[in-house]
Amino acid sequence: MTIRERLVVALALALCTAGCHSTAAEVVQSQASTDLACAPAKIQVKPDAKEKGTYEADGCGKKATYECGGWDSYNQAPVCQPK
Repeated sequence: MTIRERLVVALALALCTAGCHSTAAEVVQSQASTDLACAPAKIQVKPDAKEKGTYEADGCGKKATYECGGWDSYNQAPVCQPK
């Protein structure tokens, strides 16, 4: 394998792994979907302006608050819990 081919493979792997993790808002949306019995597309997530790492989820007439802190290295996602 030439140096150029190795570089292309390395770049492709780097791009794939860089895009394979979730944001806190995505994790909250997914968990809120289960907790609120509401489709993910109907849930809106916004960060709490007063508390860093805290997110508000609204959907299907229900609300929930989540705290995110830490990192789940296996799933490549933040750890978020209902508050």
